[in-house]
Amino acid sequence: MRSSCADAGLRYPQRLSIHVSNLPIEALRQPIVHWFAQAGVRNAVVRSPTGSGKSTQVPQMLLDHGIAGDKRIVVLQPRRIAARMLAARVAKERGAQLGDEVGYQVRFENVSSSKTRILFVTEGVMLRYMLDDPALKNVGCIVIDEFHERHLDGDLCLAWARAVQAEQRPDLRIIVMSATIAPDPLKAFLQPCEIFDSAGRNFPVEVGYRIPMRDKAGYPEAVWDQAALAAEELIARRGLDGDLLVFMPGGHEIRKTIAAMSGRGFSRGFRILPLHGELTPAQQDEVLQPGGSRRIIVSTNVAETSLTIEGVRAVIDSGLARVAAHDVRRGINTLTVQKISRASADQRAGRAGRLGPGVCVRLWPEREHLHRAESELPEIRRLDLSEALLTLEVVAERAGMTFDWFEAPAPEAQQLARTMLESLGAMDRETKSITSLGRKMSSFPLHPRFSRMLLTAMNLDCMEDAALCAAIAQGRDILLKPTEQTKRKREEFFHREDISEFQPLMRAWDKAKSVNFNPDACAPYGIHARAAQEAMRSADQLLRLCRRAGDSPKLQITAETHDIALAKCVLAAFSDHLGVETSSGSRVYSLAAGYKGHLEKDAHLKPPPMLVAAEVAEIQGKALQVKLNLTTKVEEAWLDELFPGDISTGKRAVYDSVNKRVTNREEKRFRDLALHSRERGEPDAGLAASILADEIIAGRLEMPNWTERHDQWITRLNSLATWMPELEMPSIGDEEKRLLIEQMCLGATAARQLREITPDGALNAWLSHSQRELLDRYAPERVKLANGKMVRVEYRDKATPQISVILQQLYDTNENPRIAGGKVVVSVNILAPSQRPVQTTGDLANFWKTSYQAVKTQLKGRYPRHEWR
Repeated sequence: MRSSCADAGLRYPQRLSIHVSNLPIEALRQPIVHWFAQAGVRNAVVRSPTGSGKSTQVPQMLLDHGIAGDKRIVVLQPRRIAARMLAARVAKERGAQLGDEVGYQVRFENVSSSKTRILFVTEGVMLRYMLDDPALKNVGCIVIDEFHERHLDGDLCLAWARAVQAEQRPDLRIIVMSATIAPDPLKAFLQPCEIFDSAGRNFPVEVGYRIPMRDKAGYPEAVWDQAALAAEELIARRGLDGDLLVFMPGGHEIRKTIAAMSGRGFSRGFRILPLHGELTPAQQDEVLQPGGSRRIIVSTNVAETSLTIEGVRAVIDSGLARVAAHDVRRGINTLTVQKISRASADQRAGRAGRLGPGVCVRLWPEREHLHRAESELPEIRRLDLSEALLTLEVVAERAGMTFDWFEAPAPEAQQLARTMLESLGAMDRETKSITSLGRKMSSFPLHPRFSRMLLTAMNLDCMEDAALCAAIAQGRDILLKPTEQTKRKREEFFHREDISEFQPLMRAWDKAKSVNFNPDACAPYGIHARAAQEAMRSADQLLRLCRRAGDSPKLQITAETHDIALAKCVLAAFSDHLGVETSSGSRVYSLAAGYKGHLEKDAHLKPPPMLVAAEVAEIQGKALQVKLNLTTKVEEAWLDELFPGDISTGKRAVYDSVNKRVTNREEKRFRDLALHSRERGEPDAGLAASILADEIIAGRLEMPNWTERHDQWITRLNSLATWMPELEMPSIGDEEKRLLIEQMCLGATAARQLREITPDGALNAWLSHSQRELLDRYAPERVKLANGKMVRVEYRDKATPQISVILQQLYDTNENPRIAGGKVVVSVNILAPSQRPVQTTGDLANFWKTSYQAVKTQLKGRYPRHEWR
């Protein structure tokens, strides 16, 4: 065993125990039924190993014992394929027709009826359900399965179910299930709550690590080639008895893996099958049905939990998954390939130990495994919350309830989401309440940007093109980076009269569609055929949503007005990315979000005075720059039409950083963005002084006559106020200092006028005559030493004041000076004849007794001409 593993670069240093038994969840039947049969609020956390039967058996236990009464048992699943397959399994076990007693509902597919008592749904569908029935009056029990994955929709459903239970439905039962979740925080959130643990038989899984080989250029071999070599080792050399399950992050990697394995000697006699959420139900059934020849199943993490695949005795794990994250560039949630956590790796390995001892090969080094995250970061901490917040605001409004999060998102994330919704018109900026437009947007199971885009398109009769643009914006790039071969052919997609960079992409999509998305026919144009085909599927789904929402008006529009209508849709979705050119030809735009962006030199559009960007990217070069991509020309009148409440006009005083002066400008603004302005009249004196003070405090302007002596005066005053509070001295904090500077600036409008300002008058006016006397008495600028010498005191914020004196000038001085009526000892910074610090002391008498001789020995040789006693 060891020698053969070494030949293939594999090592198996550990064993991972997996619990497997014949439905061990049955041991919990009576405890669960007894707990839920009692009156009052009852919740539970069920922690049970993968494959123990909890997903199929717990809902049946609840139904068989009448726990939900005459209401439905709704089982939440994180994935569509799991919801569908689990429903089919339970229906089969009960001898029922799928869609009758047991059914499922996923996006665009509802196999259920009024007779359905157990309904498997995805978490996103449950959110839609909540919008229609906020009180969940038809639901008797909610079962949230695989909660350890911590999808945002699952967190939302749990929070809302708990609120409904607490305020309206004490009879509602809530069960949270997982193989790995820590149960105590959930128990505290769901009180009264009971934890139920299930155990099973232990089958060992032998876990090995395979270090990727590298090519001549030093690059690691592709992950699908690694998987093929690992499969050959397991099947040809180790004689695998059973099916093989291979985990890959997505459809592209799955196709590459199947191609790498097909036709090779070791795969003869095996069916090589893909498994992912985009397959048809019939294709998924073929994979999940046991029997026939042996199988190599290449799957996404859909096979990691929920689904049991019979016959698997070995697992090859790429260690990768597509993980939901927030793309700040486009302002949408995305899926990116990332390394999985150690917890997910253990879940995947466990798939090999269902029937007996198994083996798992991980395609990464063991040392790297130890540095992987222990578990995945919950989506609530890494996704944009605008869609979730919109849904909850609508549900809360309809039900008249508030809710608590199981794990609250960061306040900054919530504020960003609110700002996004306000920019889209879904929430009112003043009242912070949901708008009628926001209620309409919530009816679409989409990011609010694209809900707003489609609603606008329905009103402007350009739904098909808007749906395609939305699909393009959310998907992979349709046009690849141009090459010498593709540059000429793709020129036909770009027209000089275009007003949006979406237009050439739509023409490229039309070309791909005309050749039936054939990769070979698309390649000469630089078109990514699969990305174009994915955009078609996504656009079709969006169109179905629009048609369900209602008919769009039949407008008489020309091709030109059609382009304008489409541009308005883009503006509606990305209004926070509106930009106004800072100067003609600069290609630099001030954005509504409060920063500046740059239009690329190779952008298709000639730089317009005003644009909106569907993509905003931060690029780190010599300096951090914000690049504007997928831009669309915008007319000012469209803002008045789409966002009338965000337009304001008026005069305001602004600081001109180039000329370093305050001007009075007459402006038209979109939110905080000036669309255009012109100088008109003189600014108000008070406003000008306030603006200049802000610039001085920020360090962008200087007040030439303000010196270190004035800072010392403020520190003296603040120190005395702390040392002797009985004097009731008026201290000067940041706000008071700003107010003083503003008073000094009164009458000035430009930086050059600040040279005429002397701070002494304003500072002295801060104190009365008697207070100034107290300051000079108890916190003097200078103190007298025993030898009669006057020395300046350095006052320090939150530190002991000190004086700096050459050692020879301290002879005959045995005590430190004291100030504040003797309360505060001034430390002495003793200097060498060269003015360099030697020692700091708060006790001169002790210095002469203990340290002086050592200092004298050290310095006398360097400075022999100075007096040394």
